[in-house]
Amino acid sequence: MIELAGVGYRYPGAEQPALHDVSLTLRAGECLGLLGANGAGKTTLLSLISGLRQPGAGQLRVTDGQRPGMVPQQLAFYPELKVRENLELFADLHCLRGQIRRQRMDWVIARTALAERLPRQAGNLSGGEQRRLNFAIGLLQPTALYLFDEATVGVDAHSRQLLLATVEELTSEGHAVIYTSHYLDEVERVANRILLLERGQVKLDLDTRALLGEQHGLLLKWPGALPEALEQELLAMQLPFKRLADGWHIEALQGAELARLCTLIAKLPELPSLLRFGRPSLEQLYLHLSGGAL
Repeated sequence: MIELAGVGYRYPGAEQPALHDVSLTLRAGECLGLLGANGAGKTTLLSLISGLRQPGAGQLRVTDGQRPGMVPQQLAFYPELKVRENLELFADLHCLRGQIRRQRMDWVIARTALAERLPRQAGNLSGGEQRRLNFAIGLLQPTALYLFDEATVGVDAHSRQLLLATVEELTSEGHAVIYTSHYLDEVERVANRILLLERGQVKLDLDTRALLGEQHGLLLKWPGALPEALEQELLAMQLPFKRLADGWHIEALQGAELARLCTLIAKLPELPSLLRFGRPSLEQLYLHLSGGAL
């Protein structure tokens, strides 16, 4: 679907490259969650994949030759036109005709809940409604690959669930998706693979389940270091545990082990500020991997 080998890009006049030696392969039905701090190179990478920019180094190949569908961070429609007029215009630009055009128009309108907004001027929509229109325009083009760059910023909770369900529908139908958002709960929901960029380079590329783990365990927060008595007990029980940005995660707990640990914790002179059974969130692991950088 997409193959990048040693891709690099430097903006004119910049001292450091925006991307350096980036390699990845994305296949049909995969949703890649693209993470990184501001300036890490996420938008630059999407602009290269979409064809808006050309790599300065390396090779980039979209194997089926189709141009990706793109939902950009910036609003990309004509505010003086009505919602329906915007959709009709972009359908024309994508050369959609006949039954395919009608089906695609009906599909994006339903997926973005814009049916009642079609007669309204786009510039008079609320911020969330404008985001939904932006989303609909990006989905109009039938293609094998879709790119989402902070696509749900300013969208209300109900509309966000609608849009995320659409992203999940795309991958379930065999489309490839690259999804970037500062709402890490969104990325955790839709992505089956996580790629972390740091200063233009790939720091991590892992299956989401391998990153977050499939085993639930105890999530603990302590004001200070993990108590020595608890650490010794974990070693004696041979239970894996790891430090996160804001606490500890004790993995692979069974019922008897959980009861034994909770009994020990209750007797400690200093109690945790949080004790929860579950698994680490993507946000916790991201903060841990990035050293707490936002």
